[in-house]
Amino acid sequence: MSDEQAADVGAHSRAPSDNGSVLMPPKGHPQSSVLNFDYEDAATIQGRGGISSTERTIGGLRLRRAFDAMLGHTGSCLLLGCGAGRHNRAIHGERPDLTLVGADLSVSAIREALRTGNGGAYLVADAAHIPAADNSYDIVLLFDLLEHVPDVSRCVAEIARVLTPGGLFHGFIPLEAQPKTLFRMLTDSKRIPIHQWKHDHVGHIQRLTTESVTATFRAQGLEPSDLSYSFHLLGQVHDIVDYWGRERLRREPVGRAATVTRAVQRVVFFPTWRLTYWEDTLLKRNPWATGLHLTAIKRG
Repeated sequence: MSDEQAADVGAHSRAPSDNGSVLMPPKGHPQSSVLNFDYEDAATIQGRGGISSTERTIGGLRLRRAFDAMLGHTGSCLLLGCGAGRHNRAIHGERPDLTLVGADLSVSAIREALRTGNGGAYLVADAAHIPAADNSYDIVLLFDLLEHVPDVSRCVAEIARVLTPGGLFHGFIPLEAQPKTLFRMLTDSKRIPIHQWKHDHVGHIQRLTTESVTATFRAQGLEPSDLSYSFHLLGQVHDIVDYWGRERLRREPVGRAATVTRAVQRVVFFPTWRLTYWEDTLLKRNPWATGLHLTAIKRG
């Protein structure tokens, strides 16, 4: 595939690939601005399996809020940080009217997405260097991406650049420095170093707040039009126990200690994962949470 063909996919002038090839970014667009984390490691790839907006889960809630944001918007849609394509497949199934393109830094993730199919076109790309012309997309989406990028402002500037005037952005953004949350309270904790665990296990390098995120979007010409929240207290407990367990199992993957760790996780996960959905539904506008669902419109 030529560089020109790959660029065309970024601007939607080609149909989705069906031959299992990986669509690489054109010359002049660096493939990676992220260091010290292996996004080609199969264990780090996100976006496998399926998801539905009708699920009474945190994942279903994220997707439903994205669909709500997209009501009345049509045309071309770019999903940044698509991983192995779980959200692409869900969006393609519920909104087949959209010309959908998924982009991810990981070649391995994009290959998985292509093998699974049913998610539109896919492109290997760095969100800080999107291989698309200005004003190329009517909608840009992302889920769990900005906490991974070295330069949030650069990434948001790229989103603004490729969006059409009046175009829609919607994303789920972790807020791991948000005031009045457990994560904020544990910022300097040595006993429960949740920020270090997130860095080591999933590559989180940004600690964001609603204030910092909305200021960055406004500075790049994207005006927030709706803010809602998830991962309130129960969700934060679930998250902390999850990464506490990952760290313990990394150190002691077998034996009695590992058995105890898994048992504690099961005891905590069973109620928290189910109740978190209802907590976040009831407290949708309460900002004492570590997840922001942000909708913004590009100023014309």
